[in-house]
Amino acid sequence: MADRLQESAPLDELDLSLVHTLQIDPRAPWSRIGRALDLDPVTVARRWSRLTEAGVAWVTAQPGRAQVSQSCLAFVEVDCQAGHTLDVANTLARWPHVLTVEHTSGGRDLLLTVSTPTISTFSGYLLERLGALPGIRATRTQLGTHVFTQAADWRLRSLDPRQRARITAERPPRSPSTPQTLTERDRLLMVRLGADGRTTLTDLAQELGVGITTVRKRLRLLIANEDLELRCEVAQPLCGWPISTQIWAKAEIEDRDTLNRLLAAVPEIRACIGLAGGAANLLISVWLRSLPDIRGLEARLTSALPHLKVLDQAVSLSFVKRMGRILDPAGRSVATVPMDIWSAPS
Repeated sequence: MADRLQESAPLDELDLSLVHTLQIDPRAPWSRIGRALDLDPVTVARRWSRLTEAGVAWVTAQPGRAQVSQSCLAFVEVDCQAGHTLDVANTLARWPHVLTVEHTSGGRDLLLTVSTPTISTFSGYLLERLGALPGIRATRTQLGTHVFTQAADWRLRSLDPRQRARITAERPPRSPSTPQTLTERDRLLMVRLGADGRTTLTDLAQELGVGITTVRKRLRLLIANEDLELRCEVAQPLCGWPISTQIWAKAEIEDRDTLNRLLAAVPEIRACIGLAGGAANLLISVWLRSLPDIRGLEARLTSALPHLKVLDQAVSLSFVKRMGRILDPAGRSVATVPMDIWSAPS
């Protein structure tokens, strides 16, 4: 417990550089990571073990853009009865189809990210499961239509250009094509990597009952095709970016150039999702270094997109769960709930 409490201190420069390196290439071998950071591979491996054992940083896996485009992605605002918010949040955090649970400021108590196989299964989930949960007073839903950029693309900005070049040079290329029809073995692979995205090929092969070469080829294909997304996460309060805010806006992002202008103006954007079903057509998630930084945020957004109109904004008071990981008040991972966007909710 003493070691875990020590990890409540902010991460040092080396820890942040290590996390940034793994954000770029989550399964990079320790030898390459050591070269990028000018450190012995044993040193960086030992550092990473310390961080993961304390729940301060972790590599996980999630369904990629190609799979999300075939499912129903929804953002659900939840109003709770007085005194029931924590109980509701803790219950929802254990549900596999509820990927993220945020306790927020503003016009809702909780903001959920939910994914189910289809809109009809989501409707049943909303009416029969969420609607029947004690302590929930009301819900409002918008559907995700397109993932413009996601948190797996965001970086800590702890590496210098030379270090970034070293780790980026050997990153496997991506070549998105038609989304794969996932096999049961693919789903088991994703679940295993969701618990530890750096699980060795040897262990994966043994658990799946196949050869190492088979696992290596399939994993490369799923990543290259964006059916599977690996990401390195970090305890937000400890990494120098403790403020998370969600912005509902109305704007048009016609092409990649438009998105690039937005990201250049506000590089703190972690995710930008197209929405349907309400007045807003964009949900923008931003990480900031301090609460006062929110003041100039809207101006920077509208500078990049003059026709953008901010309709609502919420500050995340805490994350109870983030993409399949249950978090403690310090933002550290304490448990994993496998993300299952394919099966019908029970």
